[in-house]
Amino acid sequence: MTRPQPSYPMDSGLSVSGEDAASASPPEPGSPREVHLGIPFTLCVLPLICYLASPGQPPGGQGFARVHAGQALALSLTALLYALCGLIVFGVLALDSLQVAAVIAVPLLALLWLSVLAVVVRSAIAASRGELRPVPRWLRLTRESPVSR
Repeated sequence: MTRPQPSYPMDSGLSVSGEDAASASPPEPGSPREVHLGIPFTLCVLPLICYLASPGQPPGGQGFARVHAGQALALSLTALLYALCGLIVFGVLALDSLQVAAVIAVPLLALLWLSVLAVVVRSAIAASRGELRPVPRWLRLTRESPVSR
């Protein structure tokens, strides 16, 4: 059975690497893209598993998947620490008034989750292109980014 010709010139049926989209293999589980996209839902569990399961340092330096898993792990741990701080603020404010605590802390935690989600999506897009996107400074555990090395 033959494939019909695309109706739009931009829809050629080719993937980014130039391969036929129908014959391109799906990404393997635990690939850097899935590690980044799993952060909002699994917190640090998926990045930690992928970091520990990825091979050590090859002769040319660290592996691509391991660097992304390490970056995702650091990002998820930082977001977890920020959320813990937000819960502490909520608890302290709740000692005075539960309504004030909810009005202040809940939007802050929602803003944190949305901003981490935006960084995660950008990092996943870069990982699917084979690149490493630096995490913003306010979300880094370390002073230096793996991109600047």
